[in-house]
Order: sequence, then structure tokens, then C-alpha cells
Amino acid sequence: MNYTLSVLLAIAALGLIIAALVEVSKYFRGQTIISGRQLVLRLIMAGLLLAIIGLGFWAKIYLSGSPDPVVTLVVGLGIVVMIVVVIVLALLDLRQVRAVQRRVQAELYQRLADMSQEIDKLTKAKQNRDKTEQDLEIES
Repeated sequence: MNYTLSVLLAIAALGLIIAALVEVSKYFRGQTIISGRQLVLRLIMAGLLLAIIGLGFWAKIYLSGSPDPVVTLVVGLGIVVMIVVVIVLALLDLRQVRAVQRRVQAELYQRLADMSQEIDKLTKAKQNRDKTEQDLEIES
């Protein structure tokens, strides 16, 4: 069981590193809507998650024999504090993403409204032109 858990944590750490690299790559290629601040926030979260995984490995190796209760308590509290910090940072990131989504949605609606007005103008202009052509045909 311990070996399986270690392998799963190593795979999770590798996946986290790959996800962070993909996020950085997307940011620098301009393929994402997040800001630089959000990128830094996400990289901090990835670092904290890697620290949690690393601390878990260290604790497994160091505390496997006869663990010192104080060290065990400090390690356990450290992991809990880092998890709480990651959760808070994730909520901040979610809030920022939602704000960006609302802004992009508002811009989209504004563009749609502008296009609708332009279509209305073109429709009225076409109707006026058609009416003028009909009036000219009647006079002829």
C-alpha cells in the first residue's frame, strides 16, 4: 500500500509540474485570458502543492521509525497550514477568473449590441433605398 501511494504521489507531482509548464507556455504565447498576477498565483499554488507532496515523502521516510512527537506535530501542522493556504489562493484565483469572465462577457454583449445597431441602420438604409427606387419607378 505504501509503495502504491508513493507512486501515485510521484505521478501527481509530475502531473502538477507539467500542468504548471503548460500554463506558463500558454501565458507567454497569449493563449489564455489570465493576468500575470494570476499566473504567479497559480505558480505559487503549484509550488505549495509540490511542497506538500515533498513534505509527505520526507515525513514518510523520516518518521517511519520511532517518530519524535514534536516533529510529527510540526510536520502535520505545516502540511495543514499549506493546504489551507492553497485553498485560500485557489478561491482568490477563482474570484479573479470569474471577474475576467464577466468582463469578457460584457464586452461580447457590447459588441453584439453595436452589431445589432449597425444592422438596424443598414436595414433602414436599404428600406429607404428600395422606397426611393419604387418612387422613381412610379414616376417613370
